[in-house]
Amino acid sequence: MKLFLSFFWTAVLLLPIIISAQTANSYTALLVEKNNIYTALNLKDSVKSINLKFNTIKHSLSEAEKSNAIMTNGIRNCIYIHFDELQRVKAKAKSVFPKSDYANFDPEKTNEYEYDEKDWEIKSKYRTNLKQYFPVYNQNLLAKLNQTTVPKKDDVFEEDGKIWQDYKAEIYIYHIDREGKILEELNYIVQRIGKKAKNRAYKKEDLFTKKTFLYNEKGQVINQKVIGAGPLAKKMPYTDMGTESPFCEDLQFQYSYDLSGRITKVTMYGCEKIISKQEYTYHPTKDYVETVNYYVTGPGTISNPTSSFIKTFNEQGDMIKKEFILDYPKQTLKVNKLYYTYEYDSHNNWIKCNMFLEGTPDGEPTLVAERKIEYYNN
Repeated sequence: MKLFLSFFWTAVLLLPIIISAQTANSYTALLVEKNNIYTALNLKDSVKSINLKFNTIKHSLSEAEKSNAIMTNGIRNCIYIHFDELQRVKAKAKSVFPKSDYANFDPEKTNEYEYDEKDWEIKSKYRTNLKQYFPVYNQNLLAKLNQTTVPKKDDVFEEDGKIWQDYKAEIYIYHIDREGKILEELNYIVQRIGKKAKNRAYKKEDLFTKKTFLYNEKGQVINQKVIGAGPLAKKMPYTDMGTESPFCEDLQFQYSYDLSGRITKVTMYGCEKIISKQEYTYHPTKDYVETVNYYVTGPGTISNPTSSFIKTFNEQGDMIKKEFILDYPKQTLKVNKLYYTYEYDSHNNWIKCNMFLEGTPDGEPTLVAERKIEYYNN
């Protein structure tokens, strides 16, 4: 009886700790492309494919205005993406310029991808205490799958009586502590041309970036150091958060959180200055991101007339307004506010977007986009 009571009270005392541990790591730590901010798709449910087109554009616009609307509307994305049943991207159209009709799947105009099932099995078990919110920029905090690009006809050739295929892969290796927290991410970019493709294993010289993770006492990542490595890092800049930077010695990401453990600010810092920054405000009663304040420098300003702007989102996570903030008092803008309205399908994904890109939410939309979405769970 004493032994039973001892076991009973031990179990009771340990129960909150067990529940707390389960709650603390109750979310997947694997990056899912269909609903992260990097791809800007914000898709719900088990999607099989998505096809995007621009249905109509305002006839009264000049050709230059039409071109600008297509390039900088904020909705532009790949015209075709196919997912497998595990929601991994299996094919993606090369073009990101939607046309007036839905694109047909063409292997020669579409990048196709393959995955290592063992890699999937391992990384899909990674857990985190960080709940993912769209459009919070959290992709650097999550694990990424190893991805191999399927060779095209031009990547296959015969030499010395043998068939050779070019090999392209992006590999992510993670070092994890006993608690399951990611301590380091190693990103290898493997490119083998011709005969060299027979050796597909990644090498030290294929290493492109190394990210180290620094946590606070709550187990939240507060800093990530980004280090360029290998020959490739000497030839190209580091691209992230809508812009790019050289591999400065102080290149890093900084994160801030609220009392609920939600990310409130992400800062990309390097070369002794802020390169890009996003600040998030959550709805006071509903658990979603309502507004995001953006600041971007460098190439990130090409598609925006100002360095600072604010996006407002609805409960579905879709942008309904974009407002540009003047860089200096005397700066003049032809339009400083863009508006968006949506029609949704039964899965709560938008299938029609009316874009008002001329400063007013009324009247005829400047541009209309439509999406045809197929599901595995209709």
